[in-house]
Amino acid sequence: MKVNVKVVGPLQQYVKKPKSQWDLSEGTVVNKLLNLLEFPDKIRKMPIMILVNMKFCKSDVELKDGDEVVLLWPVGGG
Repeated sequence: MKVNVKVVGPLQQYVKKPKSQWDLSEGTVVNKLLNLLEFPDKIRKMPIMILVNMKFCKSDVELKDGDEVVLLWPVGGG
């Protein structure tokens, strides 16, 4: 199955391609995709917001063919 990935904001500096398409096996969960992106350990320990098809989700969500995954750091304001 094919999944489109966008890494936005400061996280972009930690991946080779901020926009990419991945050919993944059926049943792949978001956490496996995060491992494939090879973020440094210090980044993996930080909170990363995950959107699948523009809906916030957790890293245990199973991906489906054609999904769009967006990864970003949480932002704060005051």
